Amino acid sequence: MRAIFILIIMFFHSLGWSQNSIREDAKQMGEYLLKNDFEHYVNYTYPKVMKDMGGRQQLKQTLQKQMEELLLQGVNIESIKYGEPSVILKEKKELQATLPQEVIFKTPNGKILFTSSLICISQNDGESWYFIDPGERTLEILRITLPNISKKLNVTPPQTSKLAE
Repeated sequence: MRAIFILIIMFFHSLGWSQNSIREDAKQMGEYLLKNDFEHYVNYTYPKVMKDMGGRQQLKQTLQKQMEELLLQGVNIESIKYGEPSVILKEKKELQATLPQEVIFKTPNGKILFTSSLICISQNDGESWYFIDPGERTLEILRITLPNISKKLNVTPPQTSKLAE
């Protein structure tokens, strides 16, 4: 009986550790994005998404081009913050969760707050995490190309709001 109790405590302790790991990895990923360090930023891209985007080099080039286009329009990312991760789910051999994200963009017309959910996936029991930004896609649409994504995840649609100066 005592062994079962210890196993239960270890399980819940490891889930707490995994939630901290999600936040730490997300924060690091966000810092790389703010620095336009796409070499390291793409390390947090889910492998299937990276493959679908044409591989590592193509993804880096696409991200660089998108960031340059934003800058030409006078838009840049001012800050990125992450909320508390959802409950971590076990889906086959992966751990999965969602993570609220807030991005503040500085534009010629003022600041805009963009809120969304990231899908977080670990393939090594929570040691490291990949992130998927579903954008406007619903979970059902996302599961067409990524059928391993749990149906139990709660992905909230993105929202934008203008911030007072």
